[in-house]
Amino acid sequence: MPSLNSAPLAIQRAPATFSLVVVTSVCFLLFYPLQWVGMLELFNFVPFRAAGGYVAFGEWGDWWRLVTPTLIHFGWLHVVFNCLWLWEFGQRIEHRLGAVNLLGLYVISAMLSNYCQYWWEGPSVFGGMSGVVYAFMGLIMATQWRRPGWIMPPPMAIFAFMMIWLLIGMVGSMEFIGAGAIANGAHVGGLLAGWVLGVVISGLPTLFGSR
Repeated sequence: MPSLNSAPLAIQRAPATFSLVVVTSVCFLLFYPLQWVGMLELFNFVPFRAAGGYVAFGEWGDWWRLVTPTLIHFGWLHVVFNCLWLWEFGQRIEHRLGAVNLLGLYVISAMLSNYCQYWWEGPSVFGGMSGVVYAFMGLIMATQWRRPGWIMPPPMAIFAFMMIWLLIGMVGSMEFIGAGAIANGAHVGGLLAGWVLGVVISGLPTLFGSR
């Protein structure tokens, strides 16, 4: 069996982020081409049943649904861009904080952003890693403000693009041009959660892998 040492250096330095990208991609390949509705029903934040063109939502109560919506994507561009942004932000965080902390931040960000989307829109079918992506971006922005250079930031143009994309989604422009609905609650909630996490983590560097 090949060891991690034989993997490309970028993967060796960010195995947890790479693993999240792989798991997200595999879930997409299982769900989207096969149109496996059962997987969507199992992974959605609120359980539902679809029949005859109608969707009936049940009561939330399964703990895993706090996280699993991040593993559902509704198109090739959706999953490709989310994975690209996940890698862009996640590997930077993992370089500083380590794999275990990165996975912990993923779980916390997923739970908070998914719940914010539920609070924003109510019972609905939604999915995607973008809430976590915005949380990771917010964390890097906050640490850059509190401890410049502690986590290596991406170019400012990326921050600007992501914020413009957030605003475009909030004003409904994406639906107007036929690009589908945007999980604005997850985006905003993730960004705010990331900021809070970034402020806390940058204030306690010795507990979070300071080097």
